[in-house]
Amino acid sequence: MATLIQELGIGATELLIDDIIVLPEDLKNVLQQQYDRTSELEKQVMSLLATANQPVNFAKLLLQNAQISSSDLLNALQSLSRRCLIEKEASLYTLSPVLKQYIKGL
Repeated sequence: MATLIQELGIGATELLIDDIIVLPEDLKNVLQQQYDRTSELEKQVMSLLATANQPVNFAKLLLQNAQISSSDLLNALQSLSRRCLIEKEASLYTLSPVLKQYIKGL
């Protein structure tokens, strides 16, 4: 990202207009590879987290998608967490801003 800023000759604050993060193609490729390795259920969970404005707890995720069983949701969250694709603090789950921006752009 630092190289991109230098090449474009702009400041970091200009890249973050309206909370949009500029994702270079090589970063998009890495994120796409990781995303392709996830199951459909994990993709659903990441999509739910990408649309959330705040970190959410397990119960709220379960309510947002009633067709996912609690055990499947728990397994998906654990798998995503182990692979560092989601962040967990206390009992709340969220995506990193970069991953959130990438998933919103799909």
